Amino acid sequence: MQKSQVFQGDCLDLIPRLPDTSIDIVVTSPPYWGQRDSLGGGTEKDPRNYIKFLKSVFVALLPKLKQCGILWLNLGDSYNTPVNWTAKDYKYSSLGPDQSGFNPENSAYTKPRFKRKAFIDDNFGWLQYGNFLMLPQRLLITLVESGYLYRGEVIWSKKNAMPEGRCRRPHRKHEPIFLLAKSEQHSFRTNPPVPSVWTFSNESINGIQHRSRFPTQLPKLCIDAYGRLGSDVVVLDPFSGSGTTGSAALQFGCTYIGFEIDAKQATASEHRLQKIKKQMGLNFSALGVGTERQSEISQNGRLEF
Repeated sequence: MQKSQVFQGDCLDLIPRLPDTSIDIVVTSPPYWGQRDSLGGGTEKDPRNYIKFLKSVFVALLPKLKQCGILWLNLGDSYNTPVNWTAKDYKYSSLGPDQSGFNPENSAYTKPRFKRKAFIDDNFGWLQYGNFLMLPQRLLITLVESGYLYRGEVIWSKKNAMPEGRCRRPHRKHEPIFLLAKSEQHSFRTNPPVPSVWTFSNESINGIQHRSRFPTQLPKLCIDAYGRLGSDVVVLDPFSGSGTTGSAALQFGCTYIGFEIDAKQATASEHRLQKIKKQMGLNFSALGVGTERQSEISQNGRLEF
């Protein structure tokens, strides 16, 4: 059985070290534009640079996919408006059943938000103030132009969506999950067919918090849709975060490769995945790239798994 591993480092540095045609399934959710303080992408001033960053990641991944491989991308959109809430601003909130706000300690106010400003460029109509920026769709178009096939969209209908305040637009209670592939002949489950709407709740985890994680049910459904399971099925998440994709992959007996730039999150995910390894008797190793544990990096710089 191949070893499942988490590598701590920047995915743009680590993806080139993967062997070509080595990955069956990518399941990932990159940082959304301007939503959270984070290392890596998502904090760009100009949303066009955010799209360029994500394009560079997924274009680099394309040759690493097997010919039968697929990529699931969970990516939310953003309005071209400021995000500047702080904990003390709860008193202005219109959230809650009586629209007078939640408890001041509610995560709606205490999340480490990135203080994004609206990015206005009068030469581009889509960069007007208040516009829904369609960032996922803009990224999808550039990925298709770079060689991917866009195979469809699943709607994640949230049972416990984050409430929104008074605003002159629909309140969002769903997120998209996009399916891309390297070839039209990619692997996929056909019986029973994979539905286009998945309904489940968000969830919390013990230990260090990752404020932007998706629930385990999401990667489990994505991996199961591949139609094949087992240790020869290699699952990658280049934005591994708390290791949720890894948890789902290991529960299915698949091999997991995770890249995470945040050292604290990488360590926390190591502990979570180690518990699963012990429960299932799997071979799991968490690695810090650039540390003394270089035996897992071959002499030619390739990642070994």
